[in-house]
Amino acid sequence: MKIRLRLYADFEEKMPKDVDEDGAAAVELPESALIKDVLDRFEIPHEDAYVILLNGRHAVKEVPLSEGVELCIFPAVVGG
Repeated sequence: MKIRLRLYADFEEKMPKDVDEDGAAAVELPESALIKDVLDRFEIPHEDAYVILLNGRHAVKEVPLSEGVELCIFPAVVGG
């Protein structure tokens, strides 16, 4: 299955090279993939994934993914 992936802040450097005009990358995953599988694939420590949005809604790492969803992952952001 394919999903759209967006990584933000410090995670942006882990993004695939091919991104669309909106800054998202198409990522091919096995049909049984969970959010935590994406974290592992892109070497994002689970505890560092502070905000996870699946189609704009908060999600936890154990949620299964499905064709065409958009997954956004943010680290904790510090600053003013």
